[in-house]
Amino acid sequence: MDKTSAELAIRNVINLYGLAADCGDIDVALSCHMEDAVYVVSSPRAGRDGEAEDLHLHGHQAIRNMLSSEMHQSLLPNCAHTVGPLVVRVETAASAEVLGYSRVYNKRDEIPVLMRLAFNKWDMAVDSDGNWKIARRESRVMGEDKAQDMLRQNIGRFA
Repeated sequence: MDKTSAELAIRNVINLYGLAADCGDIDVALSCHMEDAVYVVSSPRAGRDGEAEDLHLHGHQAIRNMLSSEMHQSLLPNCAHTVGPLVVRVETAASAEVLGYSRVYNKRDEIPVLMRLAFNKWDMAVDSDGNWKIARRESRVMGEDKAQDMLRQNIGRFA
């Protein structure tokens, strides 16, 4: 697969995850991840009633548990996970990095409200079937020192 095709496939996988999370299709959401994927979410209660330490998810079952949790399910059907703009760096035929923004909106009183604005780094890999998947994602809320550190540590590779 050439780099342009790889980049499009990567963007589609990242966007598909958000759409699947929004409609509660956990199986499709999991299909976007490697079996042993790591997902780190800072301030997972951002936009809700309090803050918490980073959430560390390892593997499909942990991601399934998060998506099926009462907290996540309470957002449905009134949420929208959106991403972009993104920058994609295809490193090899089987690995890539993505840096960009994500937002989570929740409709309250019929008005979409921004719940979370975050910087993200996705590490992408190709599975045994030749499909791009999310191998690791770190999502850091705007304003956190760790969010700025993540951007500073990675931005040079995309220039």
